[in-house]
Formats: sequence, structure tokens, C-alpha cells
Amino acid sequence: MDLRRLEYFMVLAEELHFRRAAERLHISQPGLSQQIRVLEKDLGVSLFERSAQGVVLTDPGFVLLKEGAHLLQQAESVAAHVRAAGKGIAGILRVVHSRSLTGDVPDEIVRRFRMSNPRVEIIVETAWTTRNIAMLRAGEVDAAFVRMPLLEVGDLSQLTLGHTELAAAIPADLPLARKRILQTADLRGIPVVTFPREQAPGYFDHILSTVWGDEGPLISTTEPDPEHLLAAVAAGAGVCVFDVQRALKLRPKGVVVRRFTPSLSADFGLLWSPHRMSSLLESFIAEASLARPREP
Repeated sequence: MDLRRLEYFMVLAEELHFRRAAERLHISQPGLSQQIRVLEKDLGVSLFERSAQGVVLTDPGFVLLKEGAHLLQQAESVAAHVRAAGKGIAGILRVVHSRSLTGDVPDEIVRRFRMSNPRVEIIVETAWTTRNIAMLRAGEVDAAFVRMPLLEVGDLSQLTLGHTELAAAIPADLPLARKRILQTADLRGIPVVTFPREQAPGYFDHILSTVWGDEGPLISTTEPDPEHLLAAVAAGAGVCVFDVQRALKLRPKGVVVRRFTPSLSADFGLLWSPHRMSSLLESFIAEASLARPREP
């Protein structure tokens, strides 16, 4: 399959309009139409239904839209590896962090791997657990740091790396802020600020069941990341429970952080696809394994 024609198809599938697609591709509209007809002839199917109003995808077109995106990503990955080899780089490893977990163990794993593999280019991104898993399945990254537990892993492999302590971020003017140590019962009946469940369903459910049990919290609002969560707490929207180190590092004025007794925690780990193994990925997993807490 001609990758250039595939790219033309992908743009037209997004625009569903020949003129707009041609403008994006910086080619003439008749030229784009001709290239699409050649692609359809090569595949032996019609990819679009054409009308005066524009175009719509056929069933084969929907299949190519889904599969073609992966093919273009793989082609770009191959090109990146070739370019890297030309620069004397031994390989490329793509890693994605969890937004609520940056720092400490994940950063240390990446730092140590960089030091021991100076000729490897490491591309690091940051998202959230559900997005990280989607990127891993799509082949956009080689390894993903995630919050645990995971509700569904499928054919992905996982390695538990450790746990982080959970604490409560509380508006400073709330009477509860005067307590130095909290019990989970102290949060009952108080409005709660939390991240959207779809970002990390297992981690979300773990926090709610650990702190509030079967009752569930009174959720006042959801925010997309720790910075906005703490800003909402500072504004008096409610309390929030998440990683104590992250809370202490980002804590804005008007927010106090209180630990629980007994201590509460949540696991985190590394995820990868066993179907996309490479020597670089194996080395990275081995490096991550060294960071696991030792058994007593």
C-alpha cells in the first residue's frame, strides 16, 4: 500500500470534504480525487460514497480508517529508528508516566536507564492510567507507569513497583484541619473533590472503598489533575484524598495535608505488551525490577 495515498485517505476521512482535505494536504482537489481513486482501485473497494454535499465513509473505509492510523504510526516509528541509527543512537524507548505519580521511583528508573544506556533516545510523555493503557495498546509507547489496581489488563504484562501513602488535603479553615492525624471516619459527610473515575477506575475505586467503604463519598466536583484538585480544595469545594508526597509538593496556600491512622496506601506499577518485546524494553523492565521493594 502506498503510504502517501494512505495519508491522503486519512485526511479526507477526517474532513469528509475534498476541497478542505486538498487544502490541508497542499495539493489540488482533482489531484486528491485521482489519488483516492487509485487507492480504491488498488484495494478493490469503494472507500467513500460521494454526493454533492460531500463524502461519507463506506464500511471498508471505516476499516481502513481504524487500521490505517496504526500503519502510519508504525511507519513513522520505523523512520524514527532509521534516523536515530544515522545519528549514532542505538535505539528509541518510549515511556509514559502517570500524571499523579511523577517523581520518586518512576523518575529514578528512567534516570538510571538513561545513565546506563547513553546511546538510547528515551522519549517520555505524561498522561493518566487509562490513556497510558490506550497508548500502549496502540503501540504509541513501549512501557507505561500506571496506578493500581487495574480492572482489566487483558494480554498486557504488569509489574508492581511499590506503593504510595494516601493523605487528605483539607481546606485550612475547616475545623477538621485542626486534627493532626485523621481516621477515615473523620471524612464522612464532608464534600469531596476527586479526579474523574475514567482516568484510573481501579485506583479511583480503591480510594473510595478504602476511605468511605460502602457508603461512598459526597462528591462535590471532579478535577483533571492534582494541581486543579488542590486549587478546588483551597477554594473550599471539599477535601481530597491522594498521594501524600504529591500533595505536600503542590500544596497551595489555604490547604493542609493530614495523614491517616492506620496508614493508607495505593500500589503503582509498570505495564507493557509482551507482543512488542525488544532488547531495549527487556532492559528497561529489568531496571524497573531493581526498584521493587525487597522482601523482608
